Amino acid sequence: MMGSYATLSIAPIAPLVRADLGLSRAGIGLLTAAVFGGAAVASTPSGHLTDRLGAVRLLGLALVGVAVAELIASRSPWVWLFVVGIFGIGAAYGCITPPTNVIVRGAADGSNQGLIMSAKQIGVTLGGLIAGLTLPAIADAYGWRAALLAPVIGALVVAALVVLTRDNLQHQIGPRAHPSAMAEKIRIRLGWRLGVGGFGFLMAGLQLSFVSYLAVFLTEAHGYRLGIAGVSLAVTMLGGTIGRLGWAVVSDRWFPSNRWTGLSLTAAIAAIGLLGMAVLPTGPLLWPCVALVGLSSIGWNGVFLALVANAVPPSHVGRLSGWALRSVFSGVVVVPPVMGLIADHQGWTAAWLVATVVTLVAGAGMYFGARGGVNPHSA
Repeated sequence: MMGSYATLSIAPIAPLVRADLGLSRAGIGLLTAAVFGGAAVASTPSGHLTDRLGAVRLLGLALVGVAVAELIASRSPWVWLFVVGIFGIGAAYGCITPPTNVIVRGAADGSNQGLIMSAKQIGVTLGGLIAGLTLPAIADAYGWRAALLAPVIGALVVAALVVLTRDNLQHQIGPRAHPSAMAEKIRIRLGWRLGVGGFGFLMAGLQLSFVSYLAVFLTEAHGYRLGIAGVSLAVTMLGGTIGRLGWAVVSDRWFPSNRWTGLSLTAAIAAIGLLGMAVLPTGPLLWPCVALVGLSSIGWNGVFLALVANAVPPSHVGRLSGWALRSVFSGVVVVPPVMGLIADHQGWTAAWLVATVVTLVAGAGMYFGARGGVNPHSA
C-alpha cells in the first residue's frame, strides 16, 4: 500500500505538477514512464535477490528506498533531479513485489492462492485510493511538494513494521531453498511467455495510462475541478480494490486450473468501460464507466501473479515474478507516453478508442497464448 502510495503520488496532483514544471500531456506520461522504468530495471535483479538474500530483508530495504527517493523528488529544485527521484521511487518499488509474492506463496495453498495474492495486491489499489483522497487536499493547502512527504512517512512506518515482524514473516516463508534447487534452470514454453508477458505489458500500460491521465482528462474534457477529479481516482481505485477480491474469488472457484480464461474476461470488461469513456458525454453515466475500468483493468493483477507463482517450484518464484514484473513495468514505460501523444495530437476520444482495441488484443493474447497450461521443465 505504501509503495503504491508513493508510485501513484503524482497522478492525483498531475495538473499542479504539470503547471509548475511546464509539462505537456505526454510529459505527464513520461513521468509515469520514469517511475516504472525504474521498476522495470529493478524487477529482474530484485527477483534474484529475493531468492538469494531473503524476502524479508529485501522488503525492508525496498521500503526505505521508496522513502528516500520520494524525499529527493519532493525537495528537488531542478526538473532533472525530480525525474531522478521519480526513477528511484520506481526502482525501489520494483523490489517490493517479488518478496511479497514469496511471502504470500508460503501462506497459501493452491485452492485459495488467487484470493490471498489478490488480498495482498489490494495494497496497490488502497495506496491509489489514499493518494486520490489525501494528496489533492494537501497540495491545495500546502503545495504539491509538501504533499509528497506523506508517502515518505508511510513507507518508513511500514519498513519499521517489517523489522519488528521479521521473525514471524520468515517463519511463514519457511526454510530457504537449497542452493542446488535455486541453481536449477527452469524453462517455460514460448507460447505461455508470450501470452502472459504480453498481457502484463499491455494491461499494465493501459492501467497506468488511465490512472495517470484520468484527472487531466476530466479537468480538460469535462470541466471538473481538481478535487472532483481526485475523487474520480479514488472511485477507480475502489473499483480496483473490489475487483481484485472479486476476480480472485471467481478465478479460484471457476478457473483454478485455467486462470488465463478469467484474465481474458477482465480485459473484455475493461474494454467496455474504456469505450464508454471514449464516446459518452459529461453526465452520470461517466462515473460507472470509471468504476468499471477500475474494477477490471486494475482488478486482474492478483490473479495474474497467482498464475505466475504457480508456474514454477517455490525456489524459483522470486525469479519468475521478476520476469513477469519486467513485462508489466516495461508496458508502463512504453504505453502511457504513447497514449499521451495520441491525446495531444488526436484528442481524448481517439486515445480511449485505441486503449479499447489494445485491451481486447491483450485479452486474446492471454487466452490463446497461455491456453493449455504452463508445463515448465528443467533445462
